[in-house]
Amino acid sequence: MKSTKSQLILLLAIVGACVALYAGWHIYQRQVAQEQKRNFFAAPASSAPGAPDAFHNAPPPPQP
Repeated sequence: MKSTKSQLILLLAIVGACVALYAGWHIYQRQVAQEQKRNFFAAPASSAPGAPDAFHNAPPPPQP
C-alpha cells in the first residue's frame, strides 16, 4: 500500500513539473511572438532591401 502511494505521489510530482515547464515555455513563446509582431509593424515599409515603395505612387505612364 505504501509503495503504491509513493509511486502515485512521484507520478503526480513528475506530471506537475512537466505542466510547469510547459506553462513557462508557452508564456515565453507568447511574449516572443508579441515582440516580433510589434517590431514587424513598427518598422518602416521600405526598410527591406529591394522592396517596392508602397507609399509613394510612381508617376502615371505618358498619355498618347
